[in-house]
Amino acid sequence: MLIYWIFLGFAGFMALLEQGNEEANHRVNFLWIMFSIALALFIGGRWKTGGDWGNYYVNLEPFYWLTVDKAAVTSKDVGYTALSIVASWFPTGIVFITMVSGITMAVALMLFCLAQKRPWLCMTVAFPYLVVVCGMGYIRQGIAVSFIMIGLLALDREKIGRYTAWVATGALFHGTALILIPLGAITSRRNRLFVIAVIAAITIISFQWLIGSRADALVDNYVDTDASSSGALVRSFMSALPGLIFLRFRKQFGLERSALLAWTALSMAAVATVPAVMLFSSSTVVDRLGLYLLPVQCFVYANMPDALARSRQERQLYAVGAILLYVGVFFTFINYGDHAKSWFPYRFYLFEDGICLECGDPGDRDY
Repeated sequence: MLIYWIFLGFAGFMALLEQGNEEANHRVNFLWIMFSIALALFIGGRWKTGGDWGNYYVNLEPFYWLTVDKAAVTSKDVGYTALSIVASWFPTGIVFITMVSGITMAVALMLFCLAQKRPWLCMTVAFPYLVVVCGMGYIRQGIAVSFIMIGLLALDREKIGRYTAWVATGALFHGTALILIPLGAITSRRNRLFVIAVIAAITIISFQWLIGSRADALVDNYVDTDASSSGALVRSFMSALPGLIFLRFRKQFGLERSALLAWTALSMAAVATVPAVMLFSSSTVVDRLGLYLLPVQCFVYANMPDALARSRQERQLYAVGAILLYVGVFFTFINYGDHAKSWFPYRFYLFEDGICLECGDPGDRDY
């Protein structure tokens, strides 16, 4: 458990030291590189740690025992299938998969955080849920969210084509990421009708290619079975609160029109998850789609002190408040979360003995 608090504590300590208006805050420096490498190893080098780790372990096994075409039938997304094929070349392929996801998330988070007024505050907010729960719990969606964060940076610069490409790349690992492609059309200012038509076509084609063949299975698994997730309402409130803050004070964040439209749309979606969880019979659907709105938390809290405060003392107070909020969130998760035991104790691959997935050791099936 200590390793988690070290990461969160370091990010929180650095957040207390940074000043939002300093240009140096936004540079890739030695400290950020070392932290990102450590974060990638932390996420990617874990063994039997994380909510769905065992499921991913089992899903990789067919790629060892079957031909590629037969094993691919058991997989779910094109990108993840390709990743599984490469992973099957190694005795401990699951570590290859988690390492790819760890590197992807660490790099995406570094780029996203450095684009905010307070990068270390952004990282502090991201760690408890985006990193630990999403990145270490839902590998495919963690990778998809990472590409979406990079896409949002392109959208801030009105690079709609790049945004669409990044989101489509994320959808290769989890098809539901396609839900965010239309955001590019919402923020378009030039050739609006043409952009909307192109993005609509891309969305339809991508949906048919990535999801169409298993749409019925997704409906059966999540909707028809009324699947529910414990804590879904609390998690929706976590995104809805910063969403409400942004909607109320959005003009004070100093955003250009495209960025303003994008974050307004995402904030409205974050707020809408609360009634959706309460009214929709399958809270799991809303909960999983809500993972794509996690950047709202990071963006709003990392920029809120400099957007709303009138003095240095007020800015520091806002920063401290955000840090304490997410320290409390993480404390609640590790002590009262229904599935928190899957993350503890943290185990690192290099410290384990005699691991070999393709050897089929029955003792290794104790997740």
